[in-house]
Amino acid sequence: MNDDERKPARFALNSKQWTAIILVIVALVFILQNLTYVRVEFFFIHTAAPLWLVLLVTLAAGYAIGWFSKRRG
Repeated sequence: MNDDERKPARFALNSKQWTAIILVIVALVFILQNLTYVRVEFFFIHTAAPLWLVLLVTLAAGYAIGWFSKRRG
């Protein structure tokens, strides 16, 4: 075995992955700074929930919309 075969593989991230990581960190900081309870109204449902949870659900919904609306081809 030569030296190249003994070295562990290096894990490298591309610019898209770095951008995604940074956006997730920014989103988490924003969520964690908004911990108060807010009134949530959706059609006929009225409830109170922590703002971080409302923001997390909104973020997840946006991610799902983006994922499903990708062009495949």
